[in-house]
Amino acid sequence: MKLHSILSKRHSFKFFFQVLLVLLILITVISLFVSNATRDFIKNQNIQQLTSSIEIYANGLNDEMRSVERFLYSTVTHDKGLDELNEPQSYTDYEQTVKKVQTTFNDYEYQHETHMSFLVATEGTHHFLSASTLYIPYQDYLYLKNNINSFRNNTDDRKWQAILINDTEYLIKVVHYKEKTIMAVISAEDILMPLRKLNIGKNGHISLKEPKNLSASTHLIEADSERTQLPFDIYVAVDYTDVFKSIVLFEVFIAIVPILIAIASLVLIIFIRNRMLSPITRLTERLSKIDENTSIYDIASSEGILEIDTANDKLSQVLFDMQDLKIREYHAQLELKKVELNYLKSQIRPHFYLNMLSMIHSMLQTENYKEIEELTILTSDYLRYLFMVDQDFSPLDKEIQHIKDYLEIQRIRYGEHIDFALTFDEQLHDALVPSLLLQTFVENTIKHGFSFQDGIAIDLSLQKRMVEEKPYIEICVKDNGPGFTPE
Repeated sequence: MKLHSILSKRHSFKFFFQVLLVLLILITVISLFVSNATRDFIKNQNIQQLTSSIEIYANGLNDEMRSVERFLYSTVTHDKGLDELNEPQSYTDYEQTVKKVQTTFNDYEYQHETHMSFLVATEGTHHFLSASTLYIPYQDYLYLKNNINSFRNNTDDRKWQAILINDTEYLIKVVHYKEKTIMAVISAEDILMPLRKLNIGKNGHISLKEPKNLSASTHLIEADSERTQLPFDIYVAVDYTDVFKSIVLFEVFIAIVPILIAIASLVLIIFIRNRMLSPITRLTERLSKIDENTSIYDIASSEGILEIDTANDKLSQVLFDMQDLKIREYHAQLELKKVELNYLKSQIRPHFYLNMLSMIHSMLQTENYKEIEELTILTSDYLRYLFMVDQDFSPLDKEIQHIKDYLEIQRIRYGEHIDFALTFDEQLHDALVPSLLLQTFVENTIKHGFSFQDGIAIDLSLQKRMVEEKPYIEICVKDNGPGFTPE
């Protein structure tokens, strides 16, 4: 009530200037408080995001290492190639056996995309060889070869061992069964490589050992082995100062903006008081006579200032035009959305994409991963082009590539029953044609002409023709289908 009473009284311009100044100071203080709270919140969010990323990677790494362990135990106990390698044999047989063993490990390496080196040793024939791609230096390989017996004797704990070879830290897993030994080796650098993509600052670092003497601006994130089930801990030191330097700049910006606004407001108030206050006061007196039932068209046009009089005259017309324009624009937008929706509906054929999903499902059951990857990429490109085509005309080379993607999908679907030949005039490389025109022709050709018994051969010819001295594009589609009916 007191505030209402104060505001209800008449006050000088100086009073409102002081009120505005107090409000600006208050806004500045609030902005500084909000910026500080925002900085702390963003820091905590980023640290939490980094922690989550590290834990996700650690969980995936744990699954990978468990997979390696299962592979090692299964191979050393059941692989016949290792049994043959442990028996004396001719050089030719030895080479064939080595290739057989390496194939087993290379297949695993390819399927799991691992950077582990797999080494095999036999006691019966004293062989020691690399069974996969060798990701370690040859000197380190020789060290492992010379010390294989000591590593073989430490397999009872069934754990990964951390060793240091020539200043390089490695993790190794050794399994031994009936004079056969398999060793999996991976460097700590390869393990931590994905984590180095994280933004941890210029002075941040990642290691398997707990860092010492951290600065006050460094935050340590620890993924301990008890939580991640890994045979080692992961330590990530985050450099606060470097990672959040943009936030500091943003904080300064937020602090300066209210001050600049306050200064600009003061200058504007002084200008208005000296140059515009009296004319606006007269205009205000006139406007004060208008009640809620008065139309804006009833505002008096004689204000004593030409600019204000003109503004009053134009205001009604502008408001009317704007309202009318908004209504027309709204209806135009509705019609445009309807056209776009109908266009998309005409391009997206549910049965086509259901067939794609069914094909991918069938390929998954047969573990045909290569064709799954190819089909997924082709379908993605096919869809991307459909949704990106928002013009009436498109370059001919893009239309041709779209057709090739579509036919490649059909080839995967129907096998070698589809044959496609293209004759293309290079002068038409950048020529514009109606969007999706070629797809309509080719799709109808397959729809009405394809059969599993005879297959279909499509010949698409695109040539430049001059008719009455005007350039045209001749599009010719031929196929070996049954042709048109007599009707």
